[in-house]
Amino acid sequence: MTKWLIVLGVLLLLGGLVYWRLRPYINLVRRFFGAVREARRVGEQRQARGASDMPGREPRRVGGRLARCPVCGTWFPPERAVTFRGDPAKYCSHSCLERAAERPRRTGTLRD
Repeated sequence: MTKWLIVLGVLLLLGGLVYWRLRPYINLVRRFFGAVREARRVGEQRQARGASDMPGREPRRVGGRLARCPVCGTWFPPERAVTFRGDPAKYCSHSCLERAAERPRRTGTLRD
């Protein structure tokens, strides 16, 4: 009886090691089949709606105003702006907000 338990334990250990080594490849195959499944679903939606419109896309807003980040100069839509409390400046990301906070403020006076 103990011999069979030892054999079963060794087989489970070997199976676990093989799975551990093959896990990245198994995940790659799963992602591939997930992408194929998603492409098939989108194609079916497109057929159901008609071939004229693009599925999953919202119509682009034309003529909207963009805001410019004072730190990096990137233009971005104002609804994606990152602001800090009462500061009127709008930043494109949290990292630009942090960089702006680290910069010394100009007070308008000359220092000697």
